[in-house]
Amino acid sequence: MNGSKWRREVAESMREIVFGLEDSFVSTLGAVTGIAAGADSTYIVIMSGLVIVAVEAVSMAAGSYLSNKSATEAEREVLREEGKVAATGAHTHLIRSAAVMGVFYVLGGFVPLAPYFFLPIRNAYAPSIILTAFCLFALGAWSASFSKRSPWRGGAQMAVISLSAAAIGFVIGRLVGAYYGVVPGM
Repeated sequence: MNGSKWRREVAESMREIVFGLEDSFVSTLGAVTGIAAGADSTYIVIMSGLVIVAVEAVSMAAGSYLSNKSATEAEREVLREEGKVAATGAHTHLIRSAAVMGVFYVLGGFVPLAPYFFLPIRNAYAPSIILTAFCLFALGAWSASFSKRSPWRGGAQMAVISLSAAAIGFVIGRLVGAYYGVVPGM
C-alpha cells in the first residue's frame, strides 16, 4: 500500500481511531484509578478494568455502527427527497467503522490497566497515569500533525483535557472509600 492510499485509509478511520483510543484511555484510567483509590484491591481493579474495557469496546463499536447507520439512512432519505442517488457501499463502511472503534478501544484500555497487572496498587497509580498521559499526548500530537496542526499543541490539549476524568475518578474513589472505611494503600 503506497503512502497516499495508506493516508486516505487512516483519514477515513480517523474519527474512530481517535475517539476509540481517547475514550478508552480516559474511561479506563478514570475508572481503575477511582476503583483502586476506593477498593485497595488488585483483584477488584483488574477484574473491573477488564469488564469495563470489554463492555465499553462492544458498546462503542455498536454505537459507532448504529449512529453511522442512522446518519447514512438520514442522508440517503434527504438525497432521495432531493431527487438524487446516494452512494453505495455504506454497509461495508458501517462495519469497518464499528470494527475500528472496537479494536482501538480495546487497545487503549490496556494502557492504563497494564501497571496493575505487575505492580501493587500503591505503586501502579503513577505508572498508569504517566503512561496514559504520554499516550494521550502522542495521540493528540499524531492526530494534529496528520491534519497539519501543531503536534505539541494538539498533544498538550488532548492530555490536559482528557486527564480530568482520572482526577474525577480518583476523587470519587477516595471519597467513597473513606466513607466506607477503606484505607487505600497509597
